[in-house]
Amino acid sequence: MTEGNAAKSIAYFSIPLVLSSVFQQLYNLVDSIIVGNYIGEDALAAVGASYSITMVFMSIAIGSGIGCAVVIAQYYGAKMIYKMKTSIYTSIIAISILSVFLGCIGWLISDFLLEIMKTPANIFDDALKYLKIYFLGLTFMFLYNIITSIFNALGESKIPLYFLIFSSFLNILLDLIFVVKLNYGVVGVAVATLIAQGISAFLSTAYLFLNLKKFREKININNGDNNDTKDIGLFNFSIFKNMSKIAIPSIFQQSFVYISIFLVQIVVNTFGSSIIAGYTIASKIDSITMIPLASFGNAVGTFTAQNIGAKKINRVKEGLKSSLIMIALTSLAIFSVLFILGKDIIDLFLDENNSKDAIGFAIKYLRIVSAFYIVKGFMNAYCGVLKGAGDIGVFVLATMMNFLIRLILVYVFSNSIGESIV
Repeated sequence: MTEGNAAKSIAYFSIPLVLSSVFQQLYNLVDSIIVGNYIGEDALAAVGASYSITMVFMSIAIGSGIGCAVVIAQYYGAKMIYKMKTSIYTSIIAISILSVFLGCIGWLISDFLLEIMKTPANIFDDALKYLKIYFLGLTFMFLYNIITSIFNALGESKIPLYFLIFSSFLNILLDLIFVVKLNYGVVGVAVATLIAQGISAFLSTAYLFLNLKKFREKININNGDNNDTKDIGLFNFSIFKNMSKIAIPSIFQQSFVYISIFLVQIVVNTFGSSIIAGYTIASKIDSITMIPLASFGNAVGTFTAQNIGAKKINRVKEGLKSSLIMIALTSLAIFSVLFILGKDIIDLFLDENNSKDAIGFAIKYLRIVSAFYIVKGFMNAYCGVLKGAGDIGVFVLATMMNFLIRLILVYVFSNSIGESIV
């Protein structure tokens, strides 16, 4: 990403990122479609009530991946191959330990989390079953996320895509077996996701280790003055410290985002299972439609990190300009699709005759939120540059303000305006 046309580099890098994220969200959507059609509205609400909790833990994985990816990409851009490889090993070891610890904590406090969310009694048991199984597989999710971040940092965004395609279709197959064929209900959905993520995490990790050998040939590129003349081991505290300087603020920022979503979910839960189901549908569609905009931000982040490592600052400005143009065009296209076809998409999840309130709320939510996609997309691009440069103070502040304002509005006006404030 340090040579050639900047717009093409970002676009070509973004396409696999978009497809990867789509497939990553695909089995979440399929879970919801299968649950809504074969189990019912309450079961869909139970999965939705659990979703905001799982995303708080996902935020830690995402924030950790950001910190690791920036350092890896900068070493790679500077052709410091020994340090790049050690940074990869360091990140995998640290993330594995962290995920096991968080998985145990999450499993133990699942009941408490659902209680403070004011989860309705008619969906509490299913939500608890789903959540506990999720925490059993938390290490798989963390591991796959960090491997994806590593491949993206190396400019190899196509590789995670292949594993996600495999994982998504495996998840769909297992959903059909456990839910439709064996009637395992919400438990079947959770087990299917756990198995699919576990296999994908194992395969992607094995592939990464096998392919790290090719970088031995690139060590000869070094010119001898970049402090990268010898192997420094599997784990290095200095590199870990550098990663932590970026990862900890990123974790804090990502956690704030999803904790705010968690707190919004508490308000949503007070409106009953129909609104919870509608909010679940709208949130998952929103997650997919935001993928291209988020991917452009991630792409410009990797682009920035590699070019800063290669000391090509003017190229960073060129990349930002190109990404803003692509984001503007993409935002307009997504808004048009959701406004015209939003109801048809939502109808895939629930029967309109039995779930009018849920469907009506989901339509309203998507039409309002999609009108502001261009603003969110621009923010992603500028934040990508800040992350790639390793300067994320403003990025953290901007994101926190965004969700803090939403949170305040939801809690202040929820009683007077109702569910529409969400």
